[in-house]
Amino acid sequence: MERYLVLDIGGTFVKYALMDCNGRFLEQGKTPAKVGCEREMLGSLELVRDAVGTDFAGVAISMPGRIDTRRGWAHTGGAFTWLHDYPAAERYGAVFGRPTTIANDGKCAARAESWSGALADVSSGAVLVLGTGVGGGIVLDGKVWMGCSGGAGELSWLVCDYPSICESGSMHVGSIWAGRIAAGAIVPAFARRKGIEQADGVMLFDAYEAGDEDAKAVLDDYAMWAASGIVNIQAVLDLERYAIGGGISARPEATTLIAREVDHIFSLHEYLPFSKPQIVTCKFGNEANLIGALAFHLDAQGS
Repeated sequence: MERYLVLDIGGTFVKYALMDCNGRFLEQGKTPAKVGCEREMLGSLELVRDAVGTDFAGVAISMPGRIDTRRGWAHTGGAFTWLHDYPAAERYGAVFGRPTTIANDGKCAARAESWSGALADVSSGAVLVLGTGVGGGIVLDGKVWMGCSGGAGELSWLVCDYPSICESGSMHVGSIWAGRIAAGAIVPAFARRKGIEQADGVMLFDAYEAGDEDAKAVLDDYAMWAASGIVNIQAVLDLERYAIGGGISARPEATTLIAREVDHIFSLHEYLPFSKPQIVTCKFGNEANLIGALAFHLDAQGS
């Protein structure tokens, strides 16, 4: 059975795995990411190549940015600001000497869940990856929706403060959905309420479990904003299911709180012209990007 090299390029590490065509992990590892310029990025990939050898049929890559998977171009690279209209699949593939595909990391998570995860048995759904920001992707008719330029599913950018988008330079993180439900927003909100310099997600959820009123207030706000965004998406796409992923999904309370608030909104508005979706937890966690990148590669190869 053929093996594939799969990489998840992040700002801190390049995670990699050798996998078979059924998505089984055969080997896994990671190397520190040096990705400040093209030469550093290629050097990080060369470290992976040196670690795993060349016994694989193709290379599948998950990375941030607005990615044209069909053409293999990275129009942007997220935090990798030097990436602009860059033939990433060709340049990265030259390091490995194998057919190479690239895909946006959020869409990889959605592709993984639609392949054999939390969205595998529905035709339409969305994955919400709640981390420092908000990533994910949308699945329509069983396929990840790319949009006309590779930018579909950038759910971070749902607008929460409408007047701000009409003022030059004012569309900051506080005016978009990511600024209300990402861990990078709710954890500092908890620290401010407690009057402490910093906190983390474990502290927040542990306090919530212990009945802390500040933790409850922060997470109630988080659930309200998450559910409101889901209703906005639902008004446009009428999806069957939303799968919650990212670091926050490791705590079952996160999905439970969102599902409860979605139920509450639909109970208040009996005649909404779209259905109430299911809210579930993603299946694959931190391995979703790798599994989805492989699925995209197999799609491209006609496997």
